[in-house]
Amino acid sequence: MGANLYLKEINDCKKCMRVFECAHYVFINEIETFDFKKISKYNKSKKIYEKISSDFKVVNQLINSDDLFNAATVLRTLYENIIYIIATSYDKKLKIRLNMTPGLFRKVLEDNCNHLFTDFFDKEDFNYIYKYLCKITHPCSMKELLSYLSNTIKYKKHLLINLKYTMILIEYMFLNYLRKRLKMDESQFDLNFTDYCTYVNLINISLLLSNIKNGMNIVKQYMIYDINNKYIEDNKKICDELSKLLKENDKEIVKNIAELTEELDNQINESKYKEVIDRILKGQECY
Repeated sequence: MGANLYLKEINDCKKCMRVFECAHYVFINEIETFDFKKISKYNKSKKIYEKISSDFKVVNQLINSDDLFNAATVLRTLYENIIYIIATSYDKKLKIRLNMTPGLFRKVLEDNCNHLFTDFFDKEDFNYIYKYLCKITHPCSMKELLSYLSNTIKYKKHLLINLKYTMILIEYMFLNYLRKRLKMDESQFDLNFTDYCTYVNLINISLLLSNIKNGMNIVKQYMIYDINNKYIEDNKKICDELSKLLKENDKEIVKNIAELTEELDNQINESKYKEVIDRILKGQECY
């Protein structure tokens, strides 16, 4: 990669992070407005609920400090806590026991996805996110590969951006649930922010895949026993489909991004977050 292209990619990564930082700021601010008493009658989850916002901030600080694995570890625990809070608030018959596994709580969300969330989420999403976080945190060939990639500058920023997007997606998931729980209308502002972040991360992933494609020998070296593994094959298929989608629909995607950007800009300008978001996008401290 030439010096100019490398500098451009570093600059693009910074822009991605700033966009995600804006979404994080907005979503955390909104999460903090919800009162536990109106969300759940299961009082044993109250102390865990009250730490959700601060735990998201810890994850964000770790990501901003380039600490990929500790950020993923805290985020996975936080994700489990959110699923537990949602499951216990919805299923009054759920009995909490010592030997319960995270999968039992996820099943409540999967079986009742349409009642708990808007149609933004599919029941498969909950397990997909959890598997991704587990592959980062559990010692395995995937973690070995990510350890190598996270210590290589041209890969590291893309991995951090993707993890930050995962954090934002979980924040939106929680907000989505909170609003639906109180029979509030879906926030178009939150949805547009999430959709915009999704487009930004698609670009980030495409850049990462482009870089990794040139280093496939490294991938094979670290995953020599896993090339035909179902998890690897499924994700390879997703990546291939994503790459094909981006190539075949590039003009439509550019048009959609432009329209979404205009609508989101108008919403930001009319919101209480305008000044803070302006500062974040300029790279200024806002906390």
